[in-house]
Amino acid sequence: MTAPADERPPKSFFQQVLGQWPLASVLAGVTAGLVIVAMSHWRAGSTLIGLSITAGGLLRLMPQRRVGLLAVRNRALDAVVLLGIGIGITVLAWWVPPSR
Repeated sequence: MTAPADERPPKSFFQQVLGQWPLASVLAGVTAGLVIVAMSHWRAGSTLIGLSITAGGLLRLMPQRRVGLLAVRNRALDAVVLLGIGIGITVLAWWVPPSR
């Protein structure tokens, strides 16, 4: 007996982990930004955090089956929220005057 044409075989654990690269890349960028902030380079770290979240918003525009756990609600809402927060953090990072 053959399987229907629309069914796919289950993914292996390795394939499932690799399928989460959009979320992993955003989290890696935010983590790197937090490390940079902790080293007293707040503007560069905040910029990296904002750009990582903005990239997450752009990645969320990909098809649902490609973004994995980055998808929370519908595509438009996720993209708008991530882009708004990411651009907002980046703008604030450069808007705050440097301390003397």
